[in-house]
Amino acid sequence: MKLNTEHITKNSRYWNNVNELAKEAFPPEEYIAPAELAEMAKADNFDFLALKDGDSFVGFMAVMTYENLAYLFFLAIDSACRSKGYGSRAIETLKAEYPGKKQIVDFEMPDDTADNSRQREKRREFYLRNGYKETGLFLSYLGVDYEVFCMNDDFEPEVFKAMMKTIHVKGFKPKYFGDGQSSTDC
Repeated sequence: MKLNTEHITKNSRYWNNVNELAKEAFPPEEYIAPAELAEMAKADNFDFLALKDGDSFVGFMAVMTYENLAYLFFLAIDSACRSKGYGSRAIETLKAEYPGKKQIVDFEMPDDTADNSRQREKRREFYLRNGYKETGLFLSYLGVDYEVFCMNDDFEPEVFKAMMKTIHVKGFKPKYFGDGQSSTDC
C-alpha cells in the first residue's frame, strides 16, 4: 500500500523530523544536509519527499529523475517505524510516483570490516526482496564503494553514468567498476 508524500522545504511541518532522521540514518561520509537536499529539490528533476502514513511522518526519500530513470538518491525510515513494512511501502510509493521510469538505487557494498557491516547486508537483502536486481555495476565516491541495483530488466549503464554527471555535490566524482551487466542483463 502506497504512502502519502509531501514535498519537503525548509518551511515543511516535517523539517525537524527530516533533520533528526538524516543525522541518525546516514554515516558522516554519506550525509547530505536536508537544507542542501531542499536546494537540490528546486530543480525540476529532483524531489525531496516526506513519507507519511496518513498524516504521521514515517520517513523521507530523495529521488532524481533523468531521461527514463528514477534514481532513489536517499531513503530513510524513522527508527520507530522500521521493521513494520514502511520501507517496502516506500518502494511501492516510488514506483507509483514515477511510473514508466526505470527504478535505480545504489547502496554501500557489503564489507565484513565495516562498522555497519550487518546494516549493509540487511539493506542489500531489502532491495532484493523488493524487486531490485544486481546490475554488475559498482561505483566509488566520497571514499565509499557502492553497488547499483535496477528494478527493470534493461538497465543502461551509460544513461546511469550520464545522470550521475549531473549531480553537483561537493567532492562527488564517482569512479565506476564492474562490467555493468549481470547474468540477468538488469
